[in-house]
Amino acid sequence: MMRNAQFKVMPVKRTILVVFIALMAVGVVLTTNKITTLSERLTNSQSKLVWYMLSLSKEYDALITLLERYQGGKSGFDPLAIQYEILWSRFPVAITMANSGEADQSHPTVLLKTMFADLKAHESRFYALRYSSEAIGSQIAHYRQQRQLLDGFFQQSLSMPGNGYREHTRLLNQLGQLTTVMTLGMIAVGATVLILIAMEAKRYYRLAREDQLTGLHNRHWLFDTLNGRYTFNTDDMAILVIDLDGFKAINDNYGHDVGDLFLSVLADKLVAGLPQYAVIARLGGDEFAVVMPYQHKNDPIETANTLVDVAHQPININESPCQVSASIGIAYGQDKLSGERLLTHADTAMYAAKRAGKNQYRVYHNTMQPPNEKQHSRAGPRFDEATYWVSDHHQGDGEQASPNS
Repeated sequence: MMRNAQFKVMPVKRTILVVFIALMAVGVVLTTNKITTLSERLTNSQSKLVWYMLSLSKEYDALITLLERYQGGKSGFDPLAIQYEILWSRFPVAITMANSGEADQSHPTVLLKTMFADLKAHESRFYALRYSSEAIGSQIAHYRQQRQLLDGFFQQSLSMPGNGYREHTRLLNQLGQLTTVMTLGMIAVGATVLILIAMEAKRYYRLAREDQLTGLHNRHWLFDTLNGRYTFNTDDMAILVIDLDGFKAINDNYGHDVGDLFLSVLADKLVAGLPQYAVIARLGGDEFAVVMPYQHKNDPIETANTLVDVAHQPININESPCQVSASIGIAYGQDKLSGERLLTHADTAMYAAKRAGKNQYRVYHNTMQPPNEKQHSRAGPRFDEATYWVSDHHQGDGEQASPNS
């Protein structure tokens, strides 16, 4: 059965995705543990100072970039002033950390104090740029010189053995790489989860609109189609409503398992008997509906004749001979006629075919009277899917609509 195949395949896909997510989650945990270890090694005072010295270099780079954009008219002064204040705020912290460390040849306290004093001395010149950018070129050159002082300090420090800056730089690079790996891992995990959710949503959407016994579209799909594409206009399309005659006897004589298999086999035969542009849906029980756009007025009638012949062919199910007939109602669409109304007309014509002796079709016309007992609707199964029903419309043939669903 199609339903069983779906539930055999889908758990395998879900299992693969869950295992993949678990592996990535383990990788993220291991990477996080490594980052934590590196962070502990980078939390002493000397390491923090390295961080701040590096951040000073980056802040100078950002300030120079904004000055160049301001000079070219690509940026206002406010972002430039904010970056200047950020750079200013870095120095007191860095100087305090440098004073608390051990003094050695590479100790940066003097350099930091000198650069901070220079920053203060040039403050008025910097803010004067808001009103006149004539001296902006000299300001850019000056801040580049200050930035080079930091580069010179790092080059000197890295060339000295035993000062630890080279090790800290290596650790910082490693920390950055691991952080990137962890970020990519988290993105991969999130993307995989979203893919899994999307696959499940797509599967449930399909299941909600697919008949699990026959694999055909179900009534939800049919009413979505009729209320969507064919809400106000059903020109050049027809609906065929098919009801099987004598299906109750198969359930009574051979059991519902045989009835289920019979419906599944017959559904495939009905699909094979349809034109390529027609679509069939199972309304429930032993009733089907065909949505059929057409080019020639006679196309739906020819299709109905074919389906009547197909339905009447005997089918052996587990060595049990099964045979039914089909009563088919045809309704032609027209402008300003809704799809649901057209379905009601086809249903009325189907009952006319039953009253005329079954195993045939009837085309709807305005003089036909719809049965009062039976109405199509989106919500809930029709009453004859679950209850016994005897009606004069069936000429005394008290059929029980199929409970097969």
